[in-house]
Amino acid sequence: MSTNNNKIILEGCISQYQHENQLESVASEIFELFTISQITKHMNITYENIYNSIVDGGNDGGIDSILIIVNDEVVESIDELEELNLSNSSKTRFYITQCKKENSFKELTIDKLISSCSMIFDLEKDETYLEARFNSDLLEKILILRAAWLKTSIKGGDLLIELNYCCIAPKIEISSSFTSKRTQLEKLISDKCSTPEVKFICYSSEELLKFYQARKPSRFSLTFKDNPLSTSFGEAGIGYVGTVKLGDYKKFLTDDDGSIKDYMFESNIRHFQGSAVDVNKKIAKTITENSQNDFWWLNNGITIIAENANQASKLLSIDNVQIVNGLQSSYTIFNAHDGSMDDERSVLVKVIINKDKETIDKIIESTNSQNAVSSTALRATENTQRKIEIFFLNEGYFYDRRKNYYKNQGKPASKIFSIQFTAQAIETIGFDGPHTARSKPTSLIKDDKAYNRIFDSSKQFKSYLNCCLILKKTNEHWSLIEEAHLKKATTNLKLHLARIATSIVLNKTEYDFEDIAIIDLNNYTKENFKKSLDLLISSINSYVTANPNVNLINMAKSKPFTEHLKANFEVYISL
Repeated sequence: MSTNNNKIILEGCISQYQHENQLESVASEIFELFTISQITKHMNITYENIYNSIVDGGNDGGIDSILIIVNDEVVESIDELEELNLSNSSKTRFYITQCKKENSFKELTIDKLISSCSMIFDLEKDETYLEARFNSDLLEKILILRAAWLKTSIKGGDLLIELNYCCIAPKIEISSSFTSKRTQLEKLISDKCSTPEVKFICYSSEELLKFYQARKPSRFSLTFKDNPLSTSFGEAGIGYVGTVKLGDYKKFLTDDDGSIKDYMFESNIRHFQGSAVDVNKKIAKTITENSQNDFWWLNNGITIIAENANQASKLLSIDNVQIVNGLQSSYTIFNAHDGSMDDERSVLVKVIINKDKETIDKIIESTNSQNAVSSTALRATENTQRKIEIFFLNEGYFYDRRKNYYKNQGKPASKIFSIQFTAQAIETIGFDGPHTARSKPTSLIKDDKAYNRIFDSSKQFKSYLNCCLILKKTNEHWSLIEEAHLKKATTNLKLHLARIATSIVLNKTEYDFEDIAIIDLNNYTKENFKKSLDLLISSINSYVTANPNVNLINMAKSKPFTEHLKANFEVYISL
């Protein structure tokens, strides 16, 4: 394929991506969403994570996106970081990305990154110093990044930093000067962070096209040590039980690039807790030292949910594999076993063939019930959550109570709503709490009192869906703002915009859930968004005048600002 063809075909792929996901944004943001989704395709992250990572606009320091991943969990707030239990086996990764819809790789882009990173990774440059140089979205990501960096370093964990430069150049062609500056940037960060794991990677149309064309395989084969026992239970499904040699199980877990197939664990209620965790150290010791006893005698085994099984003697071929119990054992086998097929020890594996969502939830919950798992980790299996999912489906939307379930089915990103997004939308619009939704998003789900207040099955689920749609439409309108100063001023206040817009569309300062259920979203026009934006800007200006030392990030998390905002639109609506 000619290099020019790469670029032309990629342009078509970007348009297809926008169409498939039903995205309404300016071309530059679509390109950012597309490229970041491609280079992170191997990770277990959502479209929402990607959207929230974008920090471009005025004073962006040459950075379009920052993703902070700790122990394979995307961290989007200090609140989320504090929930994680880091250890000396923890792995923290920062992905700093610049996306340029340009035909070549330019030194100016890397110059900006050198300048910005010299400040970002210099802890002597405090928040006040950074606030004067970067927009509020980027500033907040920097503060989270620094907190994750410090916490990882204190615990003795590993730190990896990847800088990505994506453009639509037909192929990677860079000068010796560019290469020299790339090396300079890598060394600058490596020296400041005391880690050798710093990479600067260029992606042209050629690489991005390869990512786009790559598809996760959906069918896998698992070789049992002996013919597995198969048993059916009426019309409910069929199960297979047997032992799999440790070498064969490691092979089953290993992707083409040698990494673990992380996507097999997306329905698990938690991720790998690290090699230093006591239980995982014991599992590893059993693998490396205890060859006198079969592994499955000492281990609870693995539970897999899958579809469309075909058995040929010892070989079982299955679709849509999800390992819902035994993640710690699986990761430890992958990390600790040498892959030798001469090792006769095996792990007990049960494979359940079932497509029923409620049954799958019960399997996930029951197979994890004997472990010390907080109730919040099992929210997705609760009856109210299942009912919300069914309601959304009936309305043509997808409630992603199990992470990436609908993304993996190819559903449009604009119609997928996570539990977290839904909780923030309800707290913002239904409970006048944009400041709470902005400052402590995870507490909305993890705290029982907050969770039960938000996810109250006595309320109309139509109100829940409309809260999501109002927030979604707000984000879409906001992304189309052309004035850089307006974007800069409101980037941290999109939740507040959604709250204002609800009152303007309803023409009510105060409203209830029944009003939200019957709101006509066709009335949420560009004109009404503009009114909401004007009111927000006016409120920001008057609040800053009265509180000159406040910054936009703290303002967004402040209850007094929400109250100030409500007082302003009460006056506005009464006019």
